[in-house]
Amino acid sequence: MSSLRDSADIILVGAGLAGATAATLLGRQGVRVTLVDPWPTYPPCFKAEKIEPDQARLFRKFGLMEALLPQTGHIREILIARDGRVLRTEQREQFGILYQDMVNGVRATLPPTVDFKIGRVQDIATDDKVQRVTLAGGGECTARLVALAGGTGGTLHTRLGLRKRMIQKDQSLAFGFTIARSDGQPFPFDAVTYYAKGCAGRVAYLTLFLVGRVMRANLFVFWTINEACTRAFVREPYRELMRLLPKLTSVIGAFDVISEIETGKIDLFQMEGCRQPGLVLLGDAFQSVCPTTGTGLSKVLTDVDVFCNDCVPEWLSTPGMGTDKIARFYENPRKREVDRRSLQEAEHERRIVLDRSLRWDVHRAWRHWRMRLATG
Repeated sequence: MSSLRDSADIILVGAGLAGATAATLLGRQGVRVTLVDPWPTYPPCFKAEKIEPDQARLFRKFGLMEALLPQTGHIREILIARDGRVLRTEQREQFGILYQDMVNGVRATLPPTVDFKIGRVQDIATDDKVQRVTLAGGGECTARLVALAGGTGGTLHTRLGLRKRMIQKDQSLAFGFTIARSDGQPFPFDAVTYYAKGCAGRVAYLTLFLVGRVMRANLFVFWTINEACTRAFVREPYRELMRLLPKLTSVIGAFDVISEIETGKIDLFQMEGCRQPGLVLLGDAFQSVCPTTGTGLSKVLTDVDVFCNDCVPEWLSTPGMGTDKIARFYENPRKREVDRRSLQEAEHERRIVLDRSLRWDVHRAWRHWRMRLATG
């Protein structure tokens, strides 16, 4: 890596979905972008594995959906099931895709004008005019603006004065794995959303969906990473699925778990101290998402849309990068609404499984009655 000082309009730290998408959109606008990430190819990572309709609309708005289609499974209808019965068939277009394939698909669209540096960021110094990013391998990049689009751990965030406000520690757990029919035939459905009967197992739901030609499974539960039930599921996933969802095969048929179990632990948080000159936090770098809500990609892509299309063109048109400009990103109504809805739905999903108060007993009964009403 060059040790020379480089200059750009914007430095994006992290080339996951938020960073790679923002770099592509800004590069197309003619913005001078430096993108920094440790990995030349994004490695396997268990995160969002399904593109919902609103998310597909944003990918299409960005001109990126076509690049992702070869890696997806096209879902046209979803079976909604509970306690061994299909309650309804829901017509909805979704796309199953592994997160690393999504990110690498977007990376493949990066304009040649984007300077993609492979390395780790060691330090960031910000002010209202020039931002300086020091790379661990040597060298310094300067820009008018820095956007953090990566994780929220390590000393870098501490040095920047960023603080993690915990909303719900151990919010949920997600398990990811692949299944196949025991007879070797394809499953006769595109996707299934299967709800447990009762709350004793603390299961939110199981979702099955096509990724390419294979059937991917995501199980969402309100357990902690160190519980015995978590260890048992990783060791014996089929046995534990049958214990938690004993009538599942009545809906999907006999099946086998054919992959290792991937586990994702979710703490629900929002970062504080973000309104600094010359610095923006995008996507999960600002606020985490509970995957039970299905809003993770919505939040990331909305952040990118607001940042690239509503903020950056205006910000770069005038000198300086003070907190007055930065505040417009965090106060944008579209961003605020998606952030608010994501947190609200996370609390709702947790309480509908765990809260044993009369209010939530009634709420659960109402939801199950609506499911039965839709049977037909």
